[in-house]
Amino acid sequence: MSAIKILVTTDGSNLSDKAVETAIGLAEQVGGSVVGMTAVVTSAPACDLADEDEAVRDRLESIGRRAAEAGVPCELVAEHAETVSGGVLACAARVEASYIVMASRGLGTFGALLLGSETQKVLSQADRPVLVVR
Repeated sequence: MSAIKILVTTDGSNLSDKAVETAIGLAEQVGGSVVGMTAVVTSAPACDLADEDEAVRDRLESIGRRAAEAGVPCELVAEHAETVSGGVLACAARVEASYIVMASRGLGTFGALLLGSETQKVLSQADRPVLVVR
């Protein structure tokens, strides 16, 4: 059996930070690794992560630092796609992630019962388990 690889998504929000901490904690417990990714809804830069927007680099480097502090192997990916959900699903398939961990988005009183539309799309289309962190 291959090692467990956990894909965790971030948009830089406090809630996605909670998802990152959850994913790293799970990876620690099972001896797995983390793929930290952020979906970018623009064209990809010509080269690599160094050519990404500063905010994208900062979000990913934060995951890398946290994983290193916990001693968890980590890969960082800026996934360029037409939609956030499409980017998450494409990255999960490409890196052969065992699980996806992502944050939800409550939308107020009634919306607190609902998940964000991108999270809902990932849940409905994913071919692997998805852990939604609130």
